[in-house]
Amino acid sequence: MKTVTSCLPAAVLMLSLLAGCSPKHLVILVPDPDLKVGKAEVTTAGGTQLLEKPGDMTTVSSGSSPPSPVIQADPAFIAATFADALAIEPLPSATFILYFPTGSTNLTPESASRIADILDAVLRRPAISVRISGHCDAVGSYQLNDRLARDRAWAIRNLLVQKGVNPDIITVTSHGKGNPLVPTVDGVAEPRNRRVEVIVR
Repeated sequence: MKTVTSCLPAAVLMLSLLAGCSPKHLVILVPDPDLKVGKAEVTTAGGTQLLEKPGDMTTVSSGSSPPSPVIQADPAFIAATFADALAIEPLPSATFILYFPTGSTNLTPESASRIADILDAVLRRPAISVRISGHCDAVGSYQLNDRLARDRAWAIRNLLVQKGVNPDIITVTSHGKGNPLVPTVDGVAEPRNRRVEVIVR
């Protein structure tokens, strides 16, 4: 029996080939949709091989045989062999950060212009989720900032819904002044922490 374990977030391509009378399993490490490369461990009763670089490839002929030594798969071979699988690979997630003036749920002018980019990212994906999280800087009480962060996130959610985004795919969270983009001591007004983050998948 063969197992493939991701040591870090990793994407692998697997293919079973018929070689003579016995199947041969091919495992290749590839970048994930965000172009990050993790690690994957291919293990049988006979041994283990670690895939660490894009294109690392090993084969397994049986559950008792060790995986073959790791070699680099030719990119043309990967493209030709896995064309169908690669064609349906989802687009990488898109992250947008929108900023607000102090104490406000209105976007700064520059951030308001990014709404069109968010809508474009939503339209380019056939099946998606949209995560919206509200944040504040460290000025004011925790209660005030929790409410303001929530109101900012909901303002963006309502704006996207008005522009045609399906509300069923949207989730909204609020972090108040916790989880700052730029850590500061309490009471410091940091414009980069007055934000809403939108992740489109």
